[in-house]
Amino acid sequence: MLDSDDVLLLRPEPTACRFAASPPGRPPVGAPAPDRFVAATMWSFPPGYEGVAPIRDGLLPVLRETGPAPFALLVTEHAHNTFPRLPVRTGENVVAIFTSYADEDAHRGHLAEVHAHPLVRDEILPGIERVQAAAPQRLRLAPTGRSRS
Repeated sequence: MLDSDDVLLLRPEPTACRFAASPPGRPPVGAPAPDRFVAATMWSFPPGYEGVAPIRDGLLPVLRETGPAPFALLVTEHAHNTFPRLPVRTGENVVAIFTSYADEDAHRGHLAEVHAHPLVRDEILPGIERVQAAAPQRLRLAPTGRSRS
């Protein structure tokens, strides 16, 4: 981990997709990094607002229909930080989707198809934008050679 000063405590959304169990063991030291990357999109909502429903019930099905299926939908875990040396941001209300792509072209193509989908363009995203606390944050995460697949 290169940076640990911007941390959220998240948990799987119980009725949606989640990270698959990791296979036993890790790749050996010196293993090459996978030829894939993970895209994470995080939406922030006002405290107390239930922001997961339009993403889980509206956006997630369209993402599955149009490209690689997201492999995790995570939401804020409102629990006490039991590891105080790691500065977890508190007071946040976040929903995050994680999807793996072969390359940047696949990622851009999938996003373009999702944004062009009439339901997403006309209903889902405008509904989310009306209630979100900030613009969505998009991250490109690169697994290392020792990352579990």
